[in-house]
Amino acid sequence: MATNKPCSFQGNSDIYGIGVRYGFYLQWLATFLITIFNPSEEDTVRIVNLTIQTSIFLGIAVQSSSETNPVEPIIVLFLMCGSLSSLNFKGMGNWKHVSGVFRTLFYAALSAYGIWFWWVGLDKMMKAASDNGSCVAIAFFGRAKVDGRFRTFGKVISIIGLVLSVCLIGVCVHALWKRFQDRFDDAMKRPRRQRPQVEIMLLLLSAGLIAFSTAVVEYLIRVNGITGLQQIDAVGQLIPFLIGILECTSIIWRIVIKGLFRKKKCWFLCGRHL
Repeated sequence: MATNKPCSFQGNSDIYGIGVRYGFYLQWLATFLITIFNPSEEDTVRIVNLTIQTSIFLGIAVQSSSETNPVEPIIVLFLMCGSLSSLNFKGMGNWKHVSGVFRTLFYAALSAYGIWFWWVGLDKMMKAASDNGSCVAIAFFGRAKVDGRFRTFGKVISIIGLVLSVCLIGVCVHALWKRFQDRFDDAMKRPRRQRPQVEIMLLLLSAGLIAFSTAVVEYLIRVNGITGLQQIDAVGQLIPFLIGILECTSIIWRIVIKGLFRKKKCWFLCGRHL
């Protein structure tokens, strides 16, 4: 007989342990601040963060071929969702830069994985979990179950994400090709520096997305009784954690000590210059 209680299980600390999670949170914060105060370094930081995100995504994708609790991919998907907060305030990013193509390819792959998970993978994982005992897996606030309405929502979001990503790949490739036609060297050149432009609505949206993703991930770990995640005892956790600390320390140092907070910015509200 099924129960209404989640099954406690040993989590994978190399994929979403405390070091990985806090590393992600710090990277989100650092990129958020860099986007506002020092956008000239944004491309470099995004590439570093994208490398970490890709390694975590590949980890859960490989693990999904073996016995995996259905909650684990959802936690990783929300971690990747929080990374969207690093979009710059002029849109998805620099369409004409190679990093923009790689970033869009990553989210296309993530959306494709989401489609596989919600349509096929979840059933296999639920069957394996039911063989080990009858209990529920919580996927969202309010103790929403993974096989309830939230699953339908996940399917819809994954399809929308894949369609948008494919369209954006076309935009990126077209913009990059035009840049190659102008001059080969320009394809790898950063855009010229200009006064930072801050869209207030996107600023608030990014801050809200960071807070939301952090809250959901920590809630899922707690409510599902996942254990073995509270120690940083592996290189897989140290790397994202240290990168997050270094990124945050670097940008905060420049904001406070080097006076980036005094640098003039162009403030926009819904596209209108203030």
